[in-house]
Amino acid sequence: MAVYLLSRVGDPIFALTMGIAAAFSRIRRDQIEKTPDKASEIGYGTVVQLGQRRLQRWWNGDFQDL
Repeated sequence: MAVYLLSRVGDPIFALTMGIAAAFSRIRRDQIEKTPDKASEIGYGTVVQLGQRRLQRWWNGDFQDL
């Protein structure tokens, strides 16, 4: 019998949410390290756009410089 943290449906949703949050945090941290003078301008919109570009490049097979 499988043991679930939340539920059979809740565990995958929780894992996906945590993965997305970790990716957003990492992308934002990377951007702040690249341009510390613009740290206050880097918001979630910027992170989402950059994440979409990275995902599109990965989908197209361009794995260099992600």
